[in-house]
Amino acid sequence: MAWNATPVEDGIERLRRWTDEQRGVPPAFGRMRCSLEHVGRGTTTVRLPLEPELLLPSGASSSAVTSMLADFGVASSVIASLPDLRGVATISFTVDHLALPPASGALLVTCTASAYDDGRPQYARGTVQAADGSLVAEVSGWLMPTPAEASGAQRVGLVHEPPASDLLDLLGVPEGPAFPLNARDALSNAIGSLHGGVGAMACSVAAEAALPGLRPLTTSFAFLRPTPREGSVDVAAAVVRQGRRTGAAVAEVTDAEGRLLVSARVVAG
Repeated sequence: MAWNATPVEDGIERLRRWTDEQRGVPPAFGRMRCSLEHVGRGTTTVRLPLEPELLLPSGASSSAVTSMLADFGVASSVIASLPDLRGVATISFTVDHLALPPASGALLVTCTASAYDDGRPQYARGTVQAADGSLVAEVSGWLMPTPAEASGAQRVGLVHEPPASDLLDLLGVPEGPAFPLNARDALSNAIGSLHGGVGAMACSVAAEAALPGLRPLTTSFAFLRPTPREGSVDVAAAVVRQGRRTGAAVAEVTDAEGRLLVSARVVAG
């Protein structure tokens, strides 16, 4: 892992603190037991261990986990490009699913961000691979550098919870294409609202339930508003088209006032 030789208050230093001091780690990132395998200027590799709690109740793996990790990957690569200790907000990202993730082992996402450009939106892209090197997905997205709240940046330690029995238990939601998703610390980002990667995973779970028997091919996400820091949001998916070999669904996250927070479109086959 490549860190700065001398302390510099930049994005690489922010990620070093995540690893060496467990300081400022987004709670959802730590709760999923993710780790930074490599950090360079504008490039990162994030490792996600594939525990049984990331499987569906049937014991099958889910592309929803790939979508969550994709957000972790593009976000950390943009952080690694920043000249200061700011965080980032996801604007949108797309995952092209080439295979389902394995049921065990680990996933690694390696992403590279465009050069920092005076606080403008930045593009990042990369790949998700299984531990054996097989390609699982290609990912890309747009993110915006944002001010980091001191409380989040200085938080020390990781969230520890008992292992969940499966992916739905981890999210705390029932099976089906529509469910409420309750905010809790373990699913939050550094500022205490629902982590974008968790929101993406919940949308994917709902869309997969709406398209049973089909595997996601491409999933696109747009993040329109920050999620509430407390309470719950509603996640719902609806089929746009259902054919014999392909299908499409739209999933949305809305707040208690019905405002659209996250929109996802899934094409499956």
